[in-house]
Amino acid sequence: MNYLLELPLSLGIHGTYKGYRYLVFALELALSDENQLLYVTKNLYPSVARRYHTTPSCVDRDLRTVISRCWNSCGRTHLQKIASYTLDKCPTVSEFLDILYWHLKKTGL
Repeated sequence: MNYLLELPLSLGIHGTYKGYRYLVFALELALSDENQLLYVTKNLYPSVARRYHTTPSCVDRDLRTVISRCWNSCGRTHLQKIASYTLDKCPTVSEFLDILYWHLKKTGL
């Protein structure tokens, strides 16, 4: 299986969450154009929303839901390992995407 699909699973984010699909697609977009991470709410959310026929606010809400799921489950330990810095509180969507993006870049994706 593709590591991009496995990474959210390793963080306790399962495919039953809409945010799982949004997260994977957002990371695909970021990997193809790093500048997407600079404009998360203006470019990334609308791109994901168009792909999944929803609204940018739904994308934001569902991403925050999966991040909360990760933070409040066994995924927090793994997230702490891959972050390369101490996380004292639940990361924002931008921080979470940035952490996963750089982890994927380090692993060669």
